[in-house]
Formats: sequence, C-alpha cells, structure tokens
Amino acid sequence: MALELQKPVLDAGIVTRDIEAASRFYAGVLGLPLAGEIAMPGIGRIRRYAVGESTLRLFQPEQAPAAESSRAGFASQTGIRYLTLAVANLEEVVATVRDAGYPVPVPPRELRPGVRVAQFEDGEGNTLELMQQSG
Repeated sequence: MALELQKPVLDAGIVTRDIEAASRFYAGVLGLPLAGEIAMPGIGRIRRYAVGESTLRLFQPEQAPAAESSRAGFASQTGIRYLTLAVANLEEVVATVRDAGYPVPVPPRELRPGVRVAQFEDGEGNTLELMQQSG
C-alpha cells in the first residue's frame, strides 16, 4: 500500500549536542524563522524552524548522544547525510555561511547546464546542499 500523505512535504530532524549553537546557524546564519519549541521532560528539547512548507527540527536529548556523525564529508558513511534546499540566492547564502566561519567543502559550481550547486556544513558536520536553477 502506498503512503497517503497528509502534508506534501518532507520534514527533517537533526539531533544536536548544543541546540543553542545549532540555532545560531539555522536561525542566525541561514535566517530560518522559528516555528516553535517544546520541552519534553525526560526526553529532551525540540526547536522547530520553518523551511517553506517543511519543518526542520533541532532535537537536543537530555542524555548526550553516544556518538557523533562522521565529519569526513557527506559521502563518508551510509544514512541520511545531507539536506537539499532549492534557493534563488545560492552565491549570497554561501558567502554568508563562509563569512560566519562554517566549512564550505563544495563551493558554488555548475552541476549541469542551468543548475548550480554548493554544499556547506553546520557546526556539527551536517551537510546542507543548495541548488539554484537559472531562469
């Protein structure tokens, strides 16, 4: 049986050791608007950010995670390793991220005719990819 989506978007969650530092990146550097926050006693804290019609959740568990994700690049291990956002201002966002001191392992480049792409990392090594189509 196929999924029957109630909302035609994919929301994502990022587990973090430091929700304040993660928020400085996602809200302060990228400018994502805060959509809400909830504390769950005994579990942790979730801060939600609007990404168009989608939601990005930052989750800081009360117990620190046992392991960190690989910082050896987005293709260094299996699993969900990057999020892609379609934007109209790729160069400006990448410059803002770089100026704020975050790594930009894949600077803006043409992926295929009419499509430019870049990848950068948040403070915990999570990769975000931006794609911009011309026209």
